[in-house]
Amino acid sequence: NVKVFFMQKGDLWCIEHDYFEASSTSLMRSLYTFLSAPKDRRDLILSQRSPQIDESRQLRGDYGEQFNGLSLSVKQARDFFLIVGPPGTGKTSFGMLNTLKDELLEPDSSVLLLSYTNRAVDEICSKLIHEGIDFIRVGGALSCSEECKPYLLESKVSGVTNKNEMRELLRSVRVYAGTTSSVNSHAELFKLKHFTLAIVDEASQILEPHIIGLLSAHDGERLCIDKFVFIGDHKQLPAVVQQDEEESSVSNDLLSAAGLSDCRLSLFERLYRQHKDNPQVCQMLTRHGRMHQDIADFPNKVFYHNRLQVVPLPHQVKPVASASSALSLDNLLESTRVAFIDVPLSESPLSDRVNAVEADIIARVAVSAYRKYSPSFDANETLGVIVPYRNQIAAVRTALAKYGIPELMNIGIDTVERYQGSQRKVVIYGFTIQQRHQLNFLCSHTFQEGDALIDRKLNVAMTRAMEHLVLVGNAPLLSESPVFHRLIEYVRESGGYLSYE
Repeated sequence: NVKVFFMQKGDLWCIEHDYFEASSTSLMRSLYTFLSAPKDRRDLILSQRSPQIDESRQLRGDYGEQFNGLSLSVKQARDFFLIVGPPGTGKTSFGMLNTLKDELLEPDSSVLLLSYTNRAVDEICSKLIHEGIDFIRVGGALSCSEECKPYLLESKVSGVTNKNEMRELLRSVRVYAGTTSSVNSHAELFKLKHFTLAIVDEASQILEPHIIGLLSAHDGERLCIDKFVFIGDHKQLPAVVQQDEEESSVSNDLLSAAGLSDCRLSLFERLYRQHKDNPQVCQMLTRHGRMHQDIADFPNKVFYHNRLQVVPLPHQVKPVASASSALSLDNLLESTRVAFIDVPLSESPLSDRVNAVEADIIARVAVSAYRKYSPSFDANETLGVIVPYRNQIAAVRTALAKYGIPELMNIGIDTVERYQGSQRKVVIYGFTIQQRHQLNFLCSHTFQEGDALIDRKLNVAMTRAMEHLVLVGNAPLLSESPVFHRLIEYVRESGGYLSYE
């Protein structure tokens, strides 16, 4: 209706930038960059040639017995390397940092650090600050942490008086960090800077159009990035995609031959499927320092083929205080590391997305956790609650409020998607669901790998816990999923199963 544009006296227009259009334009530009890139790089990304290895290259630093072998393999890969980082294995702390440090020991080297989310980039930058490595954070002040703001380009150039000084500053800084989106939006960076290496964290969450333009950036026949290292884990949560399997399926024979079978898959996963058995370009970190061995046991057996080992750190092998006691809701955290509380279905639920009984149980366990860890209880480190629906988040907070404990009102209660990358000493996972159709939502990121079913959501939820994991849900309903059935039986056999009447 054209009348909407007729302004009344005193009316004002608010014009906002169209981020959807801007991001789409950036992706189209990325595809053009890829199509116009040197043939050698296009052939590499489309698997038309094999990645090259240079065994004459040697490490310049020492990263310990546990990581020197991996670091050397990364060094000798000329084109790319894939580091698979299961939960708690230090993919950023060691995989990324060791690779970065050794590259910076090479003369005239520069490194571009990328990730999909600003939170992940902030985590990377925090480690750089701790290590005393200078860098420039690509992006704006509103999208980064306070700690990173002095490293933003606008902060770095605050005292610069002319273009030559700015150009020299940009060239002298050897490390740049940013999200794929922010770097895609600042493609002019590649006109000023050549990178010998790009390290991409969270690579399993980045769809191909978001990354191939960066990897293919070129100045004529010269690539702007010589080599790239991907760090990720395809068994954790993938990229968020609205299209279903049928819409995303690739039917073109040439693309299928290059391994591109599903547009929902990341470039990391496509390359992993093709090179997973080649240790010269793909290796998995296997020692984890997060979960107690009892918590890690199920995901290790079911999702990682028994390849994970504890470091071990003291909290990973510490026995529970009273393992011989009869299990009850009040002594749960003193009696077991992994518990499943079977909750009956509500006879007349107000909403499929709210489960009041589960919310009350979660609150009771949360109070037990607070008492167990007091006076050192820390809302950001001690306890986390994972539920699948926003409605249930509100229900849990309402249940917690009844106990009048201020510290518990500050704990993180969120979806599993928001918890990826985090950890807590105690994690409570409330499944919430009350109808069979909701089970499909819980299992929406399940895929077959050989003989195993890999449930990415469950994997992420379970592996956030360091010392205790408590699962709350209706056992008969959840058992209709093969993976959940196996989990419930595993907990039952381990002595951590409790029925709530």
